[in-house]
Amino acid sequence: MVRMFLLAVLAWLAAACTVPAPPPMPTPSPVSPLLLATFTPTPAELHASAATKPASLPALSPHPDPTPTLLPAFWTLIFPGAEVLKTSDNLAILRHAPGLVRYGVHFEGDPDAARTVSQWLDGDTDARAAVNCGFYWEKEGAYLHMGLLEVDGERLAQVRPKWGAALVIRDNRAEIVRQPKKRIPPMTLGVQGWPTLLWRGEIVPEMAEMDDGTLARRTAVGVDGEGRVLWVVDGYGSTLTDFAQRLQEADIGLVDAVNLDGGASTGLRWRSGAGGEQDGLDSLPIPCVITFAPLP
Repeated sequence: MVRMFLLAVLAWLAAACTVPAPPPMPTPSPVSPLLLATFTPTPAELHASAATKPASLPALSPHPDPTPTLLPAFWTLIFPGAEVLKTSDNLAILRHAPGLVRYGVHFEGDPDAARTVSQWLDGDTDARAAVNCGFYWEKEGAYLHMGLLEVDGERLAQVRPKWGAALVIRDNRAEIVRQPKKRIPPMTLGVQGWPTLLWRGEIVPEMAEMDDGTLARRTAVGVDGEGRVLWVVDGYGSTLTDFAQRLQEADIGLVDAVNLDGGASTGLRWRSGAGGEQDGLDSLPIPCVITFAPLP
């Protein structure tokens, strides 16, 4: 009896110390791939969306860094080697590599035959962009370009010696030539303007001294630190000094620049394909534009 009693007690103690098996865990539901996916745009998608993205966005608040961060500008490719940008302060900009563009010049001496920049572009089926030239004046009932105007070795107007500066493109290289002399070798493109705005990254002191504070629409052409040519049109209007300072800013980054014709003549228009819809800023009727087309 004692033996059976002890065996019963031992059995009871063994049952009390046994840990029960845990209930089965439910099988986890799969996570939706939408929560894990990342989006990496292709270059084609970047170009396609560039026209709809703003050049700048408002800063988030609060921000741990009080120093403002420059946001990237979104350029739109119009053909290989040339791209355009519209900024939030109403600048229209064409940027291109000097050796990847086929240049043209349209000049009409008859004042009655002047056209807007958009009309000049419409009339040139090969061109993808057009911008107003330098200054012009009227003599004996005809328009004449003031200073150098040349394309592919054909000189439409001679150099005005020691006046302003000229954009000169030759041998696939662009430079701003200050106060050019009377004779300059043949070039792919040349256009003269006044005054010089930037030289070696600094505002030209003489330009600042002549600034009378007049607000006007303005066009400039210059070369940036990578040797690219930029044509910049200010559609809102600014003083010469403000315009020069704007050209120095990071999203433009010009090192040398010269002022071209402005006011009602100011205009830069482009289209992404032959016969496509135009964009940019337009002018009133003018006698002259420079056009840009892809290489054949």
